Amino acid sequence: METLYTLSLLLIGVIATNIIKDFIPKIPEAFILIIVGVAMSFTPIFNNFELEPEFFMLMIIAPIMFIDGQKQSFSKIKKRFGGIWTLSVVLAVVTALVVGMITNHVEVAWTLPLAITLAAIVTPTDAVAVKSLTAGTDMPEGVGEALELESLFNDATGLVMLDLSLSVLSKGTFSVLNGLEHFFFVAFGGVVIGTISGLLIVALRVNLQQRASNPETTIIPISLLTPFAVYLLAEHLGTSGILAVVATGMVHNWESSRLRLTSTSVQLTSRTIWGTIADVLNDIVFLILGISLPTVWSAMTKIGVSGTLQLAALSLLIYVVMLVLRYFWALRDDDRNNRSRRHRQTLPSFFGDRNDQNHRFYAQIFAISGVHGTVTLAMAFSLPYQIGGHAFPYREELIIVATIVILLSMLISAIVLPLSLPKKVEAYSDSDLIHIRDKMVDYASLKILDTVTDHNTREVLSAQLQSQKNKLFMMDDRKRQSSEFIDLIADTQDFMIAYVHGDYASATYSLTTINAYTKILTYSFNNGQKTMGHFSHHLKHTLKRFMRQSAWHLANGAITKAQRDRIRKTKLASDPKFAESVEKWTNTRKEMLRLNEDVITATDKHLDDLLRERLDNKQSDNDYIYMTRETMNRFFSAIKRDYRQQTTQVDNSLYIQAFQFEYDFVQQGVTDGFIPTSMASVLYTEINQAQTLQLQENNQFDAIGG
Repeated sequence: METLYTLSLLLIGVIATNIIKDFIPKIPEAFILIIVGVAMSFTPIFNNFELEPEFFMLMIIAPIMFIDGQKQSFSKIKKRFGGIWTLSVVLAVVTALVVGMITNHVEVAWTLPLAITLAAIVTPTDAVAVKSLTAGTDMPEGVGEALELESLFNDATGLVMLDLSLSVLSKGTFSVLNGLEHFFFVAFGGVVIGTISGLLIVALRVNLQQRASNPETTIIPISLLTPFAVYLLAEHLGTSGILAVVATGMVHNWESSRLRLTSTSVQLTSRTIWGTIADVLNDIVFLILGISLPTVWSAMTKIGVSGTLQLAALSLLIYVVMLVLRYFWALRDDDRNNRSRRHRQTLPSFFGDRNDQNHRFYAQIFAISGVHGTVTLAMAFSLPYQIGGHAFPYREELIIVATIVILLSMLISAIVLPLSLPKKVEAYSDSDLIHIRDKMVDYASLKILDTVTDHNTREVLSAQLQSQKNKLFMMDDRKRQSSEFIDLIADTQDFMIAYVHGDYASATYSLTTINAYTKILTYSFNNGQKTMGHFSHHLKHTLKRFMRQSAWHLANGAITKAQRDRIRKTKLASDPKFAESVEKWTNTRKEMLRLNEDVITATDKHLDDLLRERLDNKQSDNDYIYMTRETMNRFFSAIKRDYRQQTTQVDNSLYIQAFQFEYDFVQQGVTDGFIPTSMASVLYTEINQAQTLQLQENNQFDAIGG
C-alpha cells in the first residue's frame, strides 16, 4: 500500500503543478515542480525521504532514456558520432579530471579519488531541464542538438567514472589500462546488449503483429516492459544499463521507420502511451529533486553555517570551472572540425563556423545550458555508507555540494538564458487557433446542414461537430454571448410568429391552430425571460393544478392508466358533446404537429442563413447561434410532447463526409494563405483523431445492438 500511496502522491504533485503553472506562466515549470516537491516532503510518506538510486535509475531514468532513444536514428548517430564522442565522453572525462584536481587542491583533506568521485557525480547534464527553463525562447538548432545528444550519453560516462573512482577508494590502487578496459567494456557492452536485445524484441513484436488477432494487447505491454528488462539485463552483466536502453530505443525507432504505415493502430497507441509516460516521468524527476532537498538541508544543519558556506563556495567554484570548460570547448570546436574534410564529415560543428558572428554566442549558450539534474543527485545518494571496511569519507559533504551545483546551474540558466535568447516567434497564437478551429467547425456544420434533410440527423451531426470547439470562454465572452443569445432568441421568436401568420401558413392551417401555436410560442419564450418572482408564482400555480387534478382522479377512481381509459371510453360513448370536443381537439392537434414541422424547416433555414452570412463576413464567434438552435429544438420537442431523449443513430458515411468538409476548409485555408502550415498540421491531427474516435463510438454502438 505504501508504494501505491507514493505513486498516487507523485501523480497528484504532477497534476497540481500543471494546474498551478497556468497561473504563474513566468516561472519555469521545473521550479514549480521543485517547490511542490518540497511541500510534499512534509507528508508522512516523504518525510526524511532519501532518494533510492537503483529504484530511481530503473523506474524513472531507464524509461526516459528509452523514449529519448526512440527519437534518434542510427543514421543520425552515425553522422554525429564524432560530436557525440567529443561532448559525451571526452568533454565529460576532461571536466571530471580538471574539477577533481581543483577540488583536491581546495579541499586538502579530500583525496584525489574522492575529489574525482565528486567530479563524476556533477558531470552529467540534463537537456530536459534546459527545455523547461527555456520554454518560450528560441534555442539555436545546433546548440539544442548538441545539448540533447550530450545528455543522452554522458550519464553513462559519469556513472562509469563514478564506478571507477569508488573502486579506487575501495582497493586503494588504480591502473590506467584496467580503467580504460573497464570503461570500454561497460560502455560498448551496454550498446551491444541494448542493440541485440532490441533486435530480438523487435523480431518478437513483428511476429506477434502478424499472428495475433489483437496485437495491441500483447505488443504494447511488451513495449512497456522493454526498458526495464533491458536495463536489468545490462546491469546484471556488468555493463551500462543507460546506454543499453538508449540503444534499444534507437532499434525501436528503426522498426517504426521500417513499418511506415503498417501496424498503424499499434504505432499510434504506443506513441500516445509513451508520450504521456514521458511527460509524467519528466515531471516526477523534478518532484523527486524537491522532495530530496529537505534531507540535504538536514545534512547542512549538522555541518553548521561555517561548513555549509565553505561547501557553497566550493560548489560555486566547481560550477564556474565547468562553465569555463564548456565555453572554451565549444569555442574551439570549429578548429578541431576544420582540420580536414574527413573531420568535417565525421565531427560536425554544432556551433557554427569560426568566422560566424554567432559562433561565440552559441558557445556561451552551450556553456550556460550545462544544467545538472536529478541524475546527479541520484549518483550522490548512491554513495555507500561503508567502503573498504570504513565509513565513506565526507559522504554528506559530497551530497551537499552536488545539490548546490544542481541548484546553481538551474538558477543561473533560468535567469541568463531567457535574457540571452530571442523570444520564440510562433506562427500563430492560441486565440488564432481557436478562431480558425471555430470557423472550420461552423463551415463543416453548415455544409452538412445543407446536405442532410432529416432534422434529427442534422442536429446530431451539428452537435457532434460543435463539441470540437473550445467552450472555455472568458467572462467578457460569456457576457457577450449571453447578450447575443437573448437577442437572437427574441429575433427567432419574432420570425416564427411572422411565419405562422404568413400567407402560406394562413392558407394551409386553421386560425384556431395558428392562434393556439402562437399562444404556446409566446408563453414558452416569455415565461423563459421571467424573473425569480414570476418563476415562483408559476411553480405555485403548477403545484395547485397538480393537487386539483390528483384530487379529481382519486374521487373518480381514475388512478391507473386502465382506469382512466375505461372512464374516457364510457364518457365518449355517453356524452356526444364531449366526444365532439375530443375529436375537434384531436384534429387541431394533428394540424398543429404539421404546422410545427413547417416551422422547424423554416427556422432551420433562418438560422442556417444567419450562420452563412456570419461566415461570409469572416466571423467565428457563432456559438450563440447553436445555443439558439438547441433552445428551439427543445420547444419543438415540447410541441410534439417528445420529452424522451431518443438516440438518433447517424451513419458513418455522414460523419466521414462531415470531417471531409473540415479537411477541405483547412486545405483551402492553406492555399489561400490564411492558415499557416504549422496550424494546418494541428488541425489535421485534431480532425483525424475526432474522426477515429467518432467511428469507434459508432462501431461500439452497433456492437451492443444500439
